[in-house]
Amino acid sequence: MINFLEKIFSDQTRKTERFLVIAISFLPVLIALIFMPGFMGDDTFIHVGFIKGLLETGKFTFTGNETYGTTSPLWVILNSLFTPVVQNPELSIRILSGLFSISTMLLLNYALKVFEINSTLRILLLISLALNPFIIKWSISGMEASASMTAMLLCLIFLIMSDDRHLNILGAVIGLSFLLRPEFLVVFIGSLIFFLIEKRNRKFLFSFILQFAIIITSWFTYAYIHFRTIIPNTFRAKAKDNFFEIESEKLIRNIKVLFAGNLPEFIIVGLLVIISLLTAYKKNSIQDLIKKTSNIISNSKASVGLIWMIGFYGYYILKNVTILSRYSLMFVPIIIILTGIFLHNTKSLIAEKLYHNFLILYFVLILTLNNFITFNTVIPTSNNFAEGFQNTFRQIAEIIKNDNTLKNKTVALTDVGIVGTYSGAKVYDLAGLVDEDRFNYKNYFEYVINKKPDYIVLREEANISEVIPQNTNYEILYQKKVPGFGINSPEPRTVTLYKIFW
Repeated sequence: MINFLEKIFSDQTRKTERFLVIAISFLPVLIALIFMPGFMGDDTFIHVGFIKGLLETGKFTFTGNETYGTTSPLWVILNSLFTPVVQNPELSIRILSGLFSISTMLLLNYALKVFEINSTLRILLLISLALNPFIIKWSISGMEASASMTAMLLCLIFLIMSDDRHLNILGAVIGLSFLLRPEFLVVFIGSLIFFLIEKRNRKFLFSFILQFAIIITSWFTYAYIHFRTIIPNTFRAKAKDNFFEIESEKLIRNIKVLFAGNLPEFIIVGLLVIISLLTAYKKNSIQDLIKKTSNIISNSKASVGLIWMIGFYGYYILKNVTILSRYSLMFVPIIIILTGIFLHNTKSLIAEKLYHNFLILYFVLILTLNNFITFNTVIPTSNNFAEGFQNTFRQIAEIIKNDNTLKNKTVALTDVGIVGTYSGAKVYDLAGLVDEDRFNYKNYFEYVINKKPDYIVLREEANISEVIPQNTNYEILYQKKVPGFGINSPEPRTVTLYKIFW
């Protein structure tokens, strides 16, 4: 494979290179369409609900309730602009998700060119991202994950291009990216630290900070006027632990997510470091190797990616928050770029034949490890989620919608996306993602007693006796055992729809 690529690019055939890049760029979307066409996360349907609300009311509403229930307002806005074109918010959100997946691949190719990575290695790096199990999972899921990857690469590219002499819009790009994922606050802080280390002039720093501040201040002003807070409900629900209250189970899982996201890269870089150290030890040139390696890192602007990653993983670990693959996906291209730079620059540190063998090994690792994770874990669990969770909650939404015995229906549940969007009932969110009032109550029982919903949906997070008083009558309208709730919760659960008679 390596010889084949080298032969192709030795002829400087730009058309062949373009064809390969474009073909590889479509791979994640094509694999997802073929092997897991029905997968969409429950949070995707929360986005769909907000898109419908924005189109109908001009405000950020979910089931008629104006709420700060999204950490990705820009994703909702983009899809509300595109939905009228395709006449379907579900279709819109999946198309845009796929388009951003493709644009991520193309931007990665551009960034690697900027760093002067040779064509052979560049194609290998593109294949690694194209076959990455996380990008395949989220490529057409409707979540903002693919858009956040595109935004991350744009931030890196604009940072590379930035200098004191020319106008740069990096601050604005990071500001808009913050409205896709709040983790871009880390990117802003990390970039500012990087610029201070580089000793950029005051005019540049002021412009950078001002651009970012204008965008996020505008959004925070809107949020405070409409929601009376600048803190999203999602943050309050998922990041409620104090700093340094670290649970070993979450820590181990977060480390697993980091390594699983770029397993071929971590292995090949680790092996290359070991071989380089052994080679240098035999030649008594360890200090020279360390000096060359540190020069590689310090002389590349891509090293800012390390600052971003340290900030991202450091925050989540210290705050004891579970890192989902769609959160960390934004850093997968950054790790691939850093790997590419390291491989490109260490070519002079080891023998040419050995380096050539490392590229072959890297290609083998990409094919074996990425495909193993994708086809052994990601695709089966995603299809189980689609066939189990998604279909079950769609059926529950239909039952509630078709129940003509009640008007102005209300339902309390944890997974609000599908039921909230398609049942026509007002949602009381047991998790608090789309109802900030949930945080005013200590537990499910107090919240439910106060709201008195017509229906309750439970999926073993609590017994019905823990949610309503014992003397309250209820009827089970639907019950089904679901084969797992995805990678994080693969064990089967029983989902039950109760009708409550207060």
